[in-house]
Parts: sequence; C-alpha cells; structure tokens
Amino acid sequence: MEKIDKSHSKKTLCEIIEIFDLKIADYINMNKKELSKTILYELSKIETIKEDNDYYFIRDKSELMEYLIQPDPSKSLTVKEKDEVMNLAKFIIIYCNNDFFLSTSPFLDHDDMIKKAKYISAYGDIPSVRKAIDKLNRDPKVKEPLELFMTTKCKKKLERKKRLIQKQKNILTIKRGTFVVTFD
Repeated sequence: MEKIDKSHSKKTLCEIIEIFDLKIADYINMNKKELSKTILYELSKIETIKEDNDYYFIRDKSELMEYLIQPDPSKSLTVKEKDEVMNLAKFIIIYCNNDFFLSTSPFLDHDDMIKKAKYISAYGDIPSVRKAIDKLNRDPKVKEPLELFMTTKCKKKLERKKRLIQKQKNILTIKRGTFVVTFD
C-alpha cells in the first residue's frame, strides 16, 4: 500500500480535504499520521474526485495520489538553506531601507548583491524574499528588474488576498439626484 510523503504538512493535508471535498469528519483534530491514513482510506473508497484548477491543478484521483506520494514541491529547501535565504533577504531589505548605500550592508559590491538577489529570487513563496526583491527593484542602480519566481499556488493565494483587501476598502461612490436632509 502506498503512503503519503512525510514532507506534506498537516495544513496541506487539511487543504486537500477541503478542496477535493473528501468526506472526513473532524479532520482538524487529527494528527498528521492519522490524517494521512484517513485520506488514503477515503481515496481508496471513492472512484472520482472534484477537479481543481485553482491551487493544485489536479484533474483526477490518480494525479492526486501521485501528488501525495511525491515530496511536497513547496518544501524544496532544507532548514539550513531557508535560513540562509532569509538572512540574504534581510540584508537586502536593510540595504534598501538605508537609501541603497552599500556601506551599511554586508555586501562587497553591487554585483555581489545582485548575484545573491538573483539566487534568492527563485524562492518567491517566502514573504521576506518577495519584499526584498520588490524593494531592490526600486533601486535606481538596478538596470534590469529582477524577476520573482513563485509557485502557482502561492500566486493564486496572493491574488485572492489582494481581491479581499480591495473588497474591504472604502470606495467612493457618487450618487446623483435630489436629496433632502432634515435636522431635528
């Protein structure tokens, strides 16, 4: 029998249950091991699943099983590598916040900083990397803007978040006509 790869987090497994409408009761209170066993059991009982074109881009049950068996693609960094990427992002943010002066940053020269920024731009799912690259692209010394690479799932999440923020903002509405205002 196949097993769900350990790199999938409990949060990811809960998202899969919600997105694909798997009928698992009280899954939030289960631990990761119980959750993965329950998901496999539920998938063995059903024939088809709901297609997902927003987050995982999975069309059928076999693709979902393949996704679960493989390591989680969003967890490509080890803890040590992620720590290094976060530190580089932090140094770039410090450089940008200090009016783009290299003297206050740990970088040797501008080319060294651009080289390291290109390295971390591959990890755009990390919020501090997005912030660092966005601020660095505002630097007048950067000739061509750096491109940020993100997973489709992360892009969709950011788009949804942006739409929610837009809906919550107070928008000026102008209504024309005659209005009567009375004061008591």
